[in-house]
Formats: sequence, structure tokens, C-alpha cells
Amino acid sequence: MPNTILFPLFVDTQAPITINAQIAEQIKLLIAIGDLQPGDTLPTVTQLAKHLKVNHNTIAAVYNYLIESGYLVAQRGKGTFVAHTQVVQNIIIHKEFYNLLGQAFNAAVMTGLSPSEFGAAAYAQAAILNRHAVAPLKLVFIEYSQHSTGVYETIQSEIKLPLLFLCLEDFKINKSKVLKELLTADLIITTAQHQWEVTRLTAPEQEVITVNLKPDLQLLAQISSLPRNALMLLICQEEVTCKVMKQMLQQAGISHINFQTLDLEYLQKNQKILEQADAVCASRHVENWVRQYSLQPSEVMVFNFSVDETNMSVLKARLAAIQLTKSAISHTNQ
Repeated sequence: MPNTILFPLFVDTQAPITINAQIAEQIKLLIAIGDLQPGDTLPTVTQLAKHLKVNHNTIAAVYNYLIESGYLVAQRGKGTFVAHTQVVQNIIIHKEFYNLLGQAFNAAVMTGLSPSEFGAAAYAQAAILNRHAVAPLKLVFIEYSQHSTGVYETIQSEIKLPLLFLCLEDFKINKSKVLKELLTADLIITTAQHQWEVTRLTAPEQEVITVNLKPDLQLLAQISSLPRNALMLLICQEEVTCKVMKQMLQQAGISHINFQTLDLEYLQKNQKILEQADAVCASRHVENWVRQYSLQPSEVMVFNFSVDETNMSVLKARLAAIQLTKSAISHTNQ
């Protein structure tokens, strides 16, 4: 955990933005550039307030904001940590944004602008440009749990647009907050396995596009070579994901294998079950764990998959059409 004295945060009372915003944005920047990583501990409210010479309530408000936004997580009696969430992954993925800001600031310094003047000028420029800019599409991807991020990452790398990741699990925990995000989306993407569940949650006028997942061809070849009635364990973080894996393999034409699905927790308590299996296939999220328990770790298959090419072509075409419509409406209203 970063030492409080060395924790690189600063407050400028003359800056044109609030102290709360200054501290919050600096913490987000440290996360983006890797100085703070998921799991790292932040100073306590009291420590950081003393270090920055600001009110205790100011730091508490900043931490609460970052917790609600998904950047931090608090554990009673243990402290406040950088969260392992998709929000954090997104800001790390798009850290180039901060690199561009750094380049712009260096250019501003050469013209004699102070940090405060640069911040004010940047805001003024953004405000003017925003009057003529078309609002970006709000795209939402929904899967069962946080452990389904592999599909999300595959889709985001293909469409190259910001994509908000929501979990069906989250609707049980904080339905109103997650539903608000969902109902304001321009387009909703999910997998075919969860189409019915997602459609029930959306507004009638909202569009939901589903994508089909296909097991990797090399994986199918490996499984196809197994003898008839061989016992294959399918291991994931959660039982529901294992069942999806089984369904995908069967839909791909694998019918001669006896599949047994089990989650990682069950495996940890019943490691001997690996000795009874003819083959083991694990999701990418639990691969390393499974190899630790396996008698032949090199023979553990990894469940790799791809998104159906036709589905992806349809998705990209719809994104282009929706963006074009939105741009036309924006120009009409100006």
C-alpha cells in the first residue's frame, strides 16, 4: 500500500474545480496509469485528510463517491481498496486518454499557462465542442456475472466503442441503480443464452441484439478425439457458467462425451474427482487454479471461444445505423 506521505495527491485551492473533484480525479488517474492497482490499499480517511490538510468529511465524501462509482471498495475493519471491477478495467484500458492530456499540458506549459489556467481552458474548449458534438452511443452488454468478462472483452475489441458491462446478478443486489443504466442504453447486447432474461428487463422500445458464442475449433478437435462415453469435467467459477459451456459444446455437435459440470468451490473441496475424469476443461478464469489440483496440469483443456462472425457483422451494421440516425436528429435540432 502506498505510504501516506508519498501518496502523490495534491490540492490547489486556487484551481477552478472543487477540492473533491481534484482528489477524486487524481485517484482515478493513479489507477489508470498503474500507480494504484486493483487490490491496493488506500490511506485511511484520517491519514489522507491530514496529508492534504483538508477536512475529514471531504475525504470521506470522495471515497464514498468513488465506491459508488465502482472505483473503490470498502471492507469493514480492513480499509478501502482499489476495486476489481469492470469500471477499473475500463479506465486502465483507456489510459491513452491521460497520455493525450499530458501531451496537451506540456504544450500549454510552453505557452506559459499554469495548471489552473490549463484546466479552465480545457473545460471551456470541451464545453464549446460539446454543443456541436453528437452524444456517443450508450452501449450495454449484459451477462450473468462478473466472471463472464471474457465475452465482454471480445465484443469490445471488435466494435472498438465504449461498452458498459452489467451483470444479471447485480439486479438482485441493487436493481434500481442497474435498471437505470439499462433503460438509458441506446443498444443492449447479450448472449443468446440470456436473451429472454434480458428482454424482460428492457423497455419495449429498446433494441436487444444477441450474439452466439462458438467453442474454439482446436478445442472441438481435442474433445472429438476422446473415446465414446469418456467423462469430461467442465469447471468454471460458477455452476451456471459450466452449464452454458456444456450447452455450447453439445450445440457444436459433441454428443459422445459424458459431461459433468462443477464450480471451482466444489473442486477445491473434492479434489479427488479429478482422478476419476478422462479429461478436464476449464474456463480461462479458473485455468490456473485447476492446473494446481490436476495430476497432469499440462493436459487441462482451456475453454476458448469466439463470437459468431454473422452476429458480429449484424451488430456492427446496427451500430453504424443507430449512430447515423442519432447524428441526423442532432443536426436537425441544432
